[in-house]
Amino acid sequence: MRRVLIFLPLLLLPLAPPAATASERFDAVRERAEPLPSLAGFLDRYVGDCKEGPERRTCEENVLAARRAFSGKAFHARMGQVMELLRVELRGNRFRIFFTPFVDGGRGYALTHGAPTGQDAAGRPRIPFLLLEGTLPADRTDLEFQGPFRTGNVELEVVFRPEGIWKMKRRDAGHYQGVKARFLAVRLVDPRTGAEIASRVLSGG
Repeated sequence: MRRVLIFLPLLLLPLAPPAATASERFDAVRERAEPLPSLAGFLDRYVGDCKEGPERRTCEENVLAARRAFSGKAFHARMGQVMELLRVELRGNRFRIFFTPFVDGGRGYALTHGAPTGQDAAGRPRIPFLLLEGTLPADRTDLEFQGPFRTGNVELEVVFRPEGIWKMKRRDAGHYQGVKARFLAVRLVDPRTGAEIASRVLSGG
């Protein structure tokens, strides 16, 4: 009996694309956000500071119009002087960075991930931290990694979507005020080199 050989077509399966790096994931979220030249200016417009007087009603209408214009949009801001918001742990080649998402806008207002949940023992607004963690690159030593933190030279990039305002009475006098936002992505950068230190994407936007 003759044998009949049957050749089946070879199925070519597409190769899976390489997984995106943390930096690439951050960039993808940032590209869909509107850059802010000034976080302080944004907070001023969103929170508003309408004084008593004949112009108060017009001021309040302008603030509401600004909030409507900002609603649903994502924004990207970059700022320095953020070391007081960071705590770093390094164990071997693994690192963890505890980031308190309470960013001072410089004019009495803050940008926060969600709203503060109360006050700490010193009377400051309390808000849960965000954790950034990872492994040191093979070409970076622990001393190089810790360099920006030792000198206090770290910049923060944040992509966020505003979701309202919050206000909390101070223990002494006055109030804390700010914009309650959803942080979509955060990144720490060494401004001397432009290199990313660590990043985290919380939402795709």
